[in-house]
Amino acid sequence: MSGAIATRSNIKFDTEKELNVGDSFRSDIDIRSHTSGVLIFSTVYTVDRDRAYKVALLFISQMLDVLSVRINLPINVGLGESQTAVRNIVKAVVDADEFKDSFATARWMNLRENKLLRAFSWYRKGLYTVDPFDKFLAFWNSISVVADGYCNDNERTRLGVVNRIWDCFITIWGPVENWNFINGDDRWININNDIRNKIAHGGVTVDIRYIDDVLDRLDSVQVVAYLFLREWAARLQIRIGDVDVFN
Repeated sequence: MSGAIATRSNIKFDTEKELNVGDSFRSDIDIRSHTSGVLIFSTVYTVDRDRAYKVALLFISQMLDVLSVRINLPINVGLGESQTAVRNIVKAVVDADEFKDSFATARWMNLRENKLLRAFSWYRKGLYTVDPFDKFLAFWNSISVVADGYCNDNERTRLGVVNRIWDCFITIWGPVENWNFINGDDRWININNDIRNKIAHGGVTVDIRYIDDVLDRLDSVQVVAYLFLREWAARLQIRIGDVDVFN
């Protein structure tokens, strides 16, 4: 795992994982510090090596989706050590309990709140990707996935994603003047969703002025996405900062 994280010592434990309901397995986890983050070794028992690699990568990636939202730092993952060549400045020391909690929460969310976990995945991608357009898309997608999955079903929300995001923002934050970092701008959702569509579908001429506009908006989109995901998790009684033990 490449990122601004480290451990104080080697960490070993075993954990249960279910990628589908009723399809559970146990995995031994061994986590060690590395110059570019941490190395994580996982045992997975499947019918062949290729499937084992894929299962392990998905298994660990979902845990990292949760951990990234908890510490709000970029973490990427790949097979082998080739992607850990760049030395990172450590910003967070993650202990065994936090890793265990992140595995347990990811497992619970995968089975019961998969849409929110998918939104966490988009947010993590926004943290580690370098391209500002990709960052914008990822952070906005994290908001959109929650809105699509959890908005109130009514005539207004059926008209499109902008209305679904409005609905969810009102659910957790009330009137637009109360939305932090949006400063009462009732066009904030529409403008940023339009930028997202133009980037995603290629309907924009990329010049320095347009790049500057995206960069100017990127910080607020990231902050709002981060607060939105954490507060929606709290609404679902998923405490990302202080994780419950889920049964």
